[in-house]
Amino acid sequence: MLAVGIKTPVPLEELEAHLREDISQQVKSGRSEADAFESAVQEIGPANTVQGEFNKIGSVNSAFDWKLMEISFGITASVIPLFFCSTILYFKYGSFVDVTPGQQISGVVAAAIFALFIWSGRLGCKMFPVVPSKRTRGVITAFCIAPVIAWWIIYMIVIVPSHDFTMSQFTVAFLWAFVVPAGPMMGLCWGIEAAARKRMTPSVS
Repeated sequence: MLAVGIKTPVPLEELEAHLREDISQQVKSGRSEADAFESAVQEIGPANTVQGEFNKIGSVNSAFDWKLMEISFGITASVIPLFFCSTILYFKYGSFVDVTPGQQISGVVAAAIFALFIWSGRLGCKMFPVVPSKRTRGVITAFCIAPVIAWWIIYMIVIVPSHDFTMSQFTVAFLWAFVVPAGPMMGLCWGIEAAARKRMTPSVS
């Protein structure tokens, strides 16, 4: 199994456990250990066949994870802007009456920019380089997330305490300081993953 590239510990341990259990049952039924071993190995099948089955399972899991990721990003890019737009517009008629028309426009623009950044990453995935390695894509994602998180921490610890925000002011500031920076980060991550998926998947005629 190692020779054909199955190096993940979990599959190897499962195969070994299955092999030992099968041998033990056959020995108890009266067969010699050598015969039981040969029979158990033949039942599992050649290494190449087993590798192919694991590859199929891995492909199915990978496709499921990708669909789940697309759904998550799509919902985020759609629901969050709608939520904040409705919230900032509600201030005019709700209990928060201090919001100005300029603040409402600013909040709606911020929510729209957030959504635009995310969808631009997905729709413009052809512009992104193909990164075949999943690990490399993970490193790129981490580098995208780290500065945004650092900025969030600085904003909450340093900037927010130094300003006496009203509720409407804080909501608009939150949109620009928290939500908008997350847009490019998510768009970049989505675009890189989409580029790898599309260009690495062979077309079917």
